[in-house]
Amino acid sequence: MMVYKIHSHAHIQDLQARADELGHSNKSMLVNLVSLESVCIARKSYALLCPLIMESRSWACPELDSLSVVAGLSLEIQKLEHDVLPQLMVQEAKLERGALEALLLMKNSAITLLHLSKCFKDALGVLLAEEDLVSVTDVLETPVRFCDPDEYSDE
Repeated sequence: MMVYKIHSHAHIQDLQARADELGHSNKSMLVNLVSLESVCIARKSYALLCPLIMESRSWACPELDSLSVVAGLSLEIQKLEHDVLPQLMVQEAKLERGALEALLLMKNSAITLLHLSKCFKDALGVLLAEEDLVSVTDVLETPVRFCDPDEYSDE
C-alpha cells in the first residue's frame, strides 16, 4: 500500500495532477492529511481531495470527514464576513428588507457555526477555554493540524 502525506494545499494539487501516475484506479493508497496552511484554504482543499478519494475504491483518507468540518466552518465564516456583515453595514440597522435578510442569514450562520465549532473541537482535539475569544480573521488564518505528524513520520 502506498502512503501519501499532505502537509499543504499544494500537496493536494500535486496529488490531483499525479492521480493517474500514482495508480488512481489500480493500487491502494492511504492519503494522510497531516495539516493545511489555514482554515481559509480548507474549502478548496476539500473540493480537490474529496472527488479523488470518492472516485477510487482503493484510496482512503481517514481525515476527510475532519476536513469537511473545517471546510464548512470556513464557508460559514466567509459568508458572515463577505455577505452578511456588508449588508448590515449598508443598512445601518434600518428595518428594511435587506437588513432583515442579513439578520436571518446571520442567525442561520450562528447556529451552523455553533454546531461546526463543536465538531471542529471534537474532530481536531482543540481545547479552548470558554472565555477565549478568537476573531474571525484569526480563525481563517489558523493553520490546521489533522493528526500528529510524528504518527505519520517517514520510516
